[in-house]
Amino acid sequence: MSTLAYATLTTKRVQARPGTSTSESPPGVKGYIDALAALVPAEVLSLHAVLLSFTTKTQHGQGGPVISITEPGTLAWAFFGLVLLSVVLYVVPRFRTWDRLDYLRASIPPFAFVAWTMLQRATAFDAVWPQLGEAPRTAIALFVAVLLGLSAVALAYGADRKEPSER
Repeated sequence: MSTLAYATLTTKRVQARPGTSTSESPPGVKGYIDALAALVPAEVLSLHAVLLSFTTKTQHGQGGPVISITEPGTLAWAFFGLVLLSVVLYVVPRFRTWDRLDYLRASIPPFAFVAWTMLQRATAFDAVWPQLGEAPRTAIALFVAVLLGLSAVALAYGADRKEPSER
C-alpha cells in the first residue's frame, strides 16, 4: 500500500461524521485497510530495494546465491534516512489536520519498515545491526508486525468514532 494512502485514509476518517467512515462516508473501508496501508510503506520499501541494488553484491556459490553488503556505511545512513522519510510521508499530508493520536499513527510506518528489513536478509538492517541473530530478529519482527497491525486498526476505529468536538 502506501504511507501516503495511510495518511489520506486517516484524514478522510477524521473528516467523516462519527461512526460513518467505514461504511457510508469516505473513505468507506474497514479499519484493516488502514493497517494494510500502514504496514506496507511502499515508498520506502521501493527506495530500499533500489539502494540494495548498488550497496550489495550477489555471488553464486555452491550452496546458491550469497548476498554481501559492499557499502555498509551508505546502507546504514540510508536506513535511518528511510525511517525518517517514512515519518515525513505521513506527517506532510496530515499536517493541517494533526491531532495527538497522529504521533502514534506516524510511528507505525517507520516501525513497519524496520520490521520488513528485519524479516529479509542482506538488507539495510544488516548494515545497522549485523550482530542480531536470525531467530531473534525474525521473532521480534513478527511480534512488532502484529502489534503495529492491531494498533493501526484500533487507531482507525478510534478516528471513526470521534465526536465533532474532538476533531
